Amino acid sequence: MNRLAAVVLLLFLEAGCAPDPSQRALDPRPNVLLITLDTLRADCLGCYGSPDVKTPAIDRLAGEGVRFTRAVAPSQCTNPSHASIMTGLYLAEHGVYDNTTPLADEALTLAERLSGESYLTIGAVSARHLNPRNANLGQGFDTFLRCRPPEMDAGTRNRQLFKELRNAAHRPFFAWVHYFDPHGPYDPPAPYDHRYPPGERFDPVPPQPWMDIAEHRRGAPLDPDELIALYKGEISYLDREIGRLFALLDELGQSNRTLVVLVADHGESMTEKGIYFCHAGLYNQVLHVPLIIRWPGSLPAGLAVDTMVSPVDILPTILDLLELSPSGAMSGVSLVPVVEGSGLFEARPLFSEAVNGVIRAVHVEDYKFIKAYPGKDWSVTRDHLYRPFEDYDEAVDLLSDQPGQAGQLDRLLQTWLEGVAGERLPSRRRERLDRVTEEALRQLGYLE
Repeated sequence: MNRLAAVVLLLFLEAGCAPDPSQRALDPRPNVLLITLDTLRADCLGCYGSPDVKTPAIDRLAGEGVRFTRAVAPSQCTNPSHASIMTGLYLAEHGVYDNTTPLADEALTLAERLSGESYLTIGAVSARHLNPRNANLGQGFDTFLRCRPPEMDAGTRNRQLFKELRNAAHRPFFAWVHYFDPHGPYDPPAPYDHRYPPGERFDPVPPQPWMDIAEHRRGAPLDPDELIALYKGEISYLDREIGRLFALLDELGQSNRTLVVLVADHGESMTEKGIYFCHAGLYNQVLHVPLIIRWPGSLPAGLAVDTMVSPVDILPTILDLLELSPSGAMSGVSLVPVVEGSGLFEARPLFSEAVNGVIRAVHVEDYKFIKAYPGKDWSVTRDHLYRPFEDYDEAVDLLSDQPGQAGQLDRLLQTWLEGVAGERLPSRRRERLDRVTEEALRQLGYLE
């Protein structure tokens, strides 16, 4: 029995002999809900091993679905990562290298693909630089809920989104919701602003221009212990709102017919490697992100997959689960074979790039090679070689002990860059931003 046939049977059994006429007509196609979380590092979730941060809603999702333990982000920047999620392409292919360059019209997005299959498409973002006018990620959406100034917290975003979802029962929907929490300035509402007691490990540090949070907290020294506690509070608050989203699906009778994908665009450095309260560098705290996929009755529950994967794999995976053929070239691949354990999945190199390509990384098997371009970025000034999931804090640099391995990965990275250079979409970086987007990026610390 294929996946869609199994879903039809499940829905038939749920409906019984007297189906509720208010429900959408029985349709074997599932809804698709894509949840993207801004600035959420994987190790701050309970299901990824956090010893103290409470995330019951996301943990429940992981318990009911497939959790990828080694997902590495394609970038440490919001818009480039989201462009990769929506297209299945890396930065060097779609050309979005910062928060001001729009995705090319020529790109084929997940929303466009599902809109072409008669899905109702709904987008909702919580940061102004992701609005269609700036990012051009609105391609293919019937309805797009833009972010109004200032950046939206999850509760505000949900109030508008829920109205759209309540009206979406007449046909299968694809909904993408982006939550901005827990990006700086780490200001969760009560009681989450006091949910976690500050530690006593760090001395106060002065605000620096490269800290995303510095624009919000000028003057007085910053206490890392306080800010780390507030970051954790943001995550638990966000988890509560995600729980409310899942509760709405339950209320609408849509949970079992909804394929849910949850992923973060990148993580956040708290103090690691001397990087405070921003997502600079390409270390684990920034690149290791949660990736969870749930589809009741069609995907196994509680499965942890240790294969290294990338969010560029989300689009082809969704198409495969919906039994739709891929359209156009993609670097991402379907993760269905690795979930099913069919032996047809082949590990391959994964790539990550920082803003403007000032740092790059290639992940092969258990290794990560970070390529520095001296003078271009303050956070990584030389090459590194790590085994990031054996040495999670990346405390042991293997570069001097394994120069041959580093050289091989360096050449692999360069060969890949040369190979995709002629295939990049025609990105059109904006030299002048509209006033609203420019002010938003300045307040978030992305512009001086």
